[in-house]
Amino acid sequence: MTAADRYAFRPGVDVRVRGAADVRRHFRAEYGDGATADGGAAAAVEVSFGRARANAACAISGGHKTVRWRVAVGDPDSGALSARIELGGAPRSFALSLVQGYFVEPLLAVAAARSGYVLLPAAAIAQGPAALVMLGASGTGKSSLSVRALAAGSGVLGDDQILIDPNANCFRFHRRMRFYPDLRLTAPAAWQRLPPRARNGLRARSVARALSRGHVAPSLPLRPAALGDPGGAGPLPACRFVLIERAARVRELGREPLAPHDATAYALELLAAQRERFAAGLGERWDIALAALAAVEAEILASAFARAPIERLSLPAAWRAPQAIAALAGELGTERQTAA
Repeated sequence: MTAADRYAFRPGVDVRVRGAADVRRHFRAEYGDGATADGGAAAAVEVSFGRARANAACAISGGHKTVRWRVAVGDPDSGALSARIELGGAPRSFALSLVQGYFVEPLLAVAAARSGYVLLPAAAIAQGPAALVMLGASGTGKSSLSVRALAAGSGVLGDDQILIDPNANCFRFHRRMRFYPDLRLTAPAAWQRLPPRARNGLRARSVARALSRGHVAPSLPLRPAALGDPGGAGPLPACRFVLIERAARVRELGREPLAPHDATAYALELLAAQRERFAAGLGERWDIALAALAAVEAEILASAFARAPIERLSLPAAWRAPQAIAALAGELGTERQTAA
């Protein structure tokens, strides 16, 4: 039988990944901080890489740029959630990164909701004994703010996803952070702290992006410890929720308070966008299961959002990333040390 590794994020939220050596190296690099002994019992999510059955009832075929995949997803009403993933094209590392985000993590989100958590598209930065939680779509600055805070000595539970429960307790989702080629401009202190090999990797990505006119624009995944001490896995109670958006209609940074139901609706939109590829074409049983999942997530989020202040920060869409990130960091105080 193909070798496997197991990773645990919270009780009832774990995944066993089975596959060839390169598959296991990829997920060990991504989730390694959550590695756990495998006692043999079924994990909440079982993922195997190999040939996917062509006649599987719930199967998705697709691709992006130079890679392709076929994913056979198990019945949502069976015991463990499962997926069999077949990859094609190159580079294979690119394909693994994509199916991780498009299929493996949506299955983990289902397991999380069944266990009383939401796998939330958010960053969480420690501020004293609590956490500032920032929600936003890709490109709104969550990762850059997290990197700056980590370089300044603050703990970071995650730069793109965290686990949150109904009491607004935040937990680390053990996954590598994403660093981008403009880091030298958006987070200069963090750039200086990076190991030379990481800086060279970002320079190479910047060249690839320029030569391909944006067609090739990968991030560099690194464990937080490459930059600083991220702190423990939590829990930290949320002391403040901030929804970040880019808006063409504004000319300066604006802020407004939000009600819990508005924040819940916004978070559910982010979650739906995140699992769009996963939800496409799986059939009626999965449609029903995902609708039920969204209802559970809405209940958890409404409870969590009622426990701390919420506001929306709107940034001018015309602002370049360095200006936007600097303005957000100053407004949110993400680089100020707060006594515990």
